[in-house]
Amino acid sequence: MKKQPLWITIPVTTALLLALAGCGEPDSNNASSDNGSSPTTTVGEQTQTGSGGADFSNENEGGSKENTSTTDGEETSGSKANDNQATNGQVGVNEVIQQVRNQLTMKNVSLPTSFTLEKGEYLGAVIPSNTADAFKVNFYATTQSVAINDQSLTASDSKIPVLASYEVKTYKDPNQTEIFPETDLKDIRTDMAVDLGHGIKGMSEGAAGSKYLTWQEGRWTLQIRSVSEDKMNNPGIAKKIVEYLESHTLPVPKDKGYINVEYPSGGKSVRVTISWQDGHQIHQLKTDQVPLEALGMAVSVKS
Repeated sequence: MKKQPLWITIPVTTALLLALAGCGEPDSNNASSDNGSSPTTTVGEQTQTGSGGADFSNENEGGSKENTSTTDGEETSGSKANDNQATNGQVGVNEVIQQVRNQLTMKNVSLPTSFTLEKGEYLGAVIPSNTADAFKVNFYATTQSVAINDQSLTASDSKIPVLASYEVKTYKDPNQTEIFPETDLKDIRTDMAVDLGHGIKGMSEGAAGSKYLTWQEGRWTLQIRSVSEDKMNNPGIAKKIVEYLESHTLPVPKDKGYINVEYPSGGKSVRVTISWQDGHQIHQLKTDQVPLEALGMAVSVKS
């Protein structure tokens, strides 16, 4: 996220090379790997190859990799994209987003418009809360086209995991410290400083069996947390995020933005939460997709 703006983790349909006033100045980054065997991803009305993620592996200090996610970031173009989408039977993401938008009570809503879908998958959506002051939408990758709020997605025996959740809430006081913790990165001690590239410096610290790497880009604060014994390569992950945000623009917070990337014990999974203020509203995107795919979803948010 280099100055700005979360399929990261995903290929974004259009290269939003706008200045991220939220992340500082017009800065963004693009990170991709060279794995050519990635699944096909539907973004909006386009089809792209690659998962949209980067190599966010659990790389131990000996350099060996465990738990890797990759993308090649190549985009199929023009009629080929349309042919692929028809062949794969994938419903246009834009159509689903428009249907969700039509059902929301809140006016002029912003929603993510890009998601990672493999061949033969469709975007499904459920709206668990919907008022004039707040809403929440859960998105799913389904094996068949289903209507908005289809009961198959929320049935007690459903095995379809939530791809991502997106909610907007209105607060009298949007300065929620549990969502936007205070962090002072003005004077980082030399032994805690980490060069993340593009003139960005992070602060590395450990506490209670966890490792933290925190940095700021404009109005955004980002933090990666992992379990110390897993020896996750937090600096390597952070550098890919910084690089990605050099060419991708996140939403512009008015006034704060916070991204939390958390790896549970073992480092085999991840939980990404992206939150930002817009006046008295707080937007929050949560996903278990790899960080760049999460960022890709956030980058794609538009009204």
